[in-house]
Amino acid sequence: MTPLQQKEFEILKEFVKVCEKLSLNYYLVCGSALGAVKYEGFIPWDDDIDVALPRKDYNVFIKEAQSLLPQGLFVQNSYTDKTFPQMYTKLRDSNTTFIEKTVAKIPMNHGVFIDVFPLDGYPKKSVEVKKLELLKKYYETVYLSVADFDRTWKTKIVHGLINFLHLNKDMEKVSRKYTALVSKYKTESSSLWCNHGNWQGKLEYAKKEQYGKGTKVLFEGLEVSVPEKFDEYLTQKYGDWRRDLPEDKKKGHHTYLICDVEEPYSIRNSE
Repeated sequence: MTPLQQKEFEILKEFVKVCEKLSLNYYLVCGSALGAVKYEGFIPWDDDIDVALPRKDYNVFIKEAQSLLPQGLFVQNSYTDKTFPQMYTKLRDSNTTFIEKTVAKIPMNHGVFIDVFPLDGYPKKSVEVKKLELLKKYYETVYLSVADFDRTWKTKIVHGLINFLHLNKDMEKVSRKYTALVSKYKTESSSLWCNHGNWQGKLEYAKKEQYGKGTKVLFEGLEVSVPEKFDEYLTQKYGDWRRDLPEDKKKGHHTYLICDVEEPYSIRNSE
């Protein structure tokens, strides 16, 4: 493991301990599920860990986890870190530094992290589907308006309007509205489970049977849970996931300015 992967793995171990203590159902998802199944650990070139919990379990986690975690680990979302521009949670190590280019200017915790996503249900009626998808695009646009990336002229206009109207000034309010929107569709009564927080859109909408009760596999020697029908889950997301990627595709997707697993981000911010 790289130093970054090692630190992320340490955070994952603490996450699993909390879930087991609270009897919460969780899954490694996305590339972390792929890595667990295909490599029994990290995809060699990967640079993050993704986990997800059904909304009920997710809510328990964000309410109870902070008091159960070792000192230095921080449950970060827009309720605990007011400028955090996402509707999900990151579990951060405050004794490290991981400053991503897109959010470097935002005054928030910038420690090494793992992503913790809620899983929600999905509406059945077409009119509700259209409304949900339209509002999702709105909230995601508001989040993106505070990020630092190269924009097209159309995006500059839209984000400029959002800034002018101060629609992105209260991320906690934005996240509460977004959460209320997606969480009203219960996983218990829905045929689809959706990871709305991840960036792959409808590739994150899976039959709930794919997740099921989960299957235990090893991740760097740690027993973890992945979606029960992981072959079906991974095929939906990645196609022929058993095939090796071309060398030019073997790279992580986080663009960071600083990665330091030894020094707290707060010290760098004070310099």
